[in-house]
Amino acid sequence: MISLDIDLSYLTRYYHIGMDALEKYRNKSIREIMVQEAEQGNKFAADFLIKITSDPKELAKVFQLINPKNRYLILINMNKEDLTKIMALLKPQELILGLSIFTKEGILELMKEMDAEALSVVILKNMDINKFLKVLPEEFLDEFFKSEKLNKNILMKGMEEVDETELQKMMEKINGQPCYEDKDSILQKMNKMDDKHFADAILSMEKRGKEQLIGNVLKEKPDLFEEFSPEAMIQPFMTMEKEDILKCLTVLNTEELMTMTDELPQELMALIATQIDPQVFAQVLTSEFKDVIADCGINI
Repeated sequence: MISLDIDLSYLTRYYHIGMDALEKYRNKSIREIMVQEAEQGNKFAADFLIKITSDPKELAKVFQLINPKNRYLILINMNKEDLTKIMALLKPQELILGLSIFTKEGILELMKEMDAEALSVVILKNMDINKFLKVLPEEFLDEFFKSEKLNKNILMKGMEEVDETELQKMMEKINGQPCYEDKDSILQKMNKMDDKHFADAILSMEKRGKEQLIGNVLKEKPDLFEEFSPEAMIQPFMTMEKEDILKCLTVLNTEELMTMTDELPQELMALIATQIDPQVFAQVLTSEFKDVIADCGINI
């Protein structure tokens, strides 16, 4: 049984149950109390179940759902599937406030669990793509070039806007001698390379050149941003304060934010879901969780 902190005066006043009788009903659910009262001729108790399972406002009053402790006591007894339904009713700012219970490191780990599209939205709506690439360690730039969605044509198009000096430094590295050729000559040579030598040449570029190339590619094909790994995408947030990270998450909607909470332990999901509006919670309980209502009792 789920024992709630309930205003006993409300039960005595509106359902005509004496305080002495309530003491006798210790460790019984409210449904059991009302059934026994009805059997003893209490006509007010007889209509109780119908009333609270059809009138969310009455349920909210009887179960004192304005009390967050009561909401939590009910939620902690739900399974993860049902908790997910409840959390889907929260506003984005409520989910973000719930996430504030985690450390900065915990939030970053949860962000890794987000789908690539949602994580891309967080980054691209909070910072310039060039700023993102600049703070990204070079290993993640190299990782991006290994995406199966990239091909020589896409990269050659992006190289057209890379600084000539960066292309010259690339050629110096792969040939082992100074390069004084202009951009067009270098691009012609790059275009004639086989796939292996072309890939090696790209990876030999200095970091600034790689940043420029990837930035140019993403201007043409922004969807390729999702080819960065979750580990790469969270890099800019590692130097931020927790509060600033949470502010960045405000660009997401409830559905997108819930990708961060799907794998949470049940007790943490219940804690976050406790933020649900009492009246909304009452409506959900009356429409989908009548069994939960029947299992609630009085904490005397």
